[in-house]
Amino acid sequence: MSEEECQAELRAAGMTEGSIEGLTAFTRRFQSGFPSAQASSEGPDKFMEEYTADVQKFRSSMPSEDQRIYNDYLKKYGLE
Repeated sequence: MSEEECQAELRAAGMTEGSIEGLTAFTRRFQSGFPSAQASSEGPDKFMEEYTADVQKFRSSMPSEDQRIYNDYLKKYGLE
């Protein structure tokens, strides 16, 4: 599924644009940061630890309805 398709599905479910934009930014951060982390001396573990903490913090700051929509989305695709 493309980034645009994911955004469209979340938008159709009623998620706010701010949450969609934030989640998209995290997707892009992962796509660019993880490959670099694999080549670093610290490896991917440090990247994943920081990335996961930042995502959790963002998810917790999303409006409750957006959190519900996102949790349903993750369950639908077996990502949770």
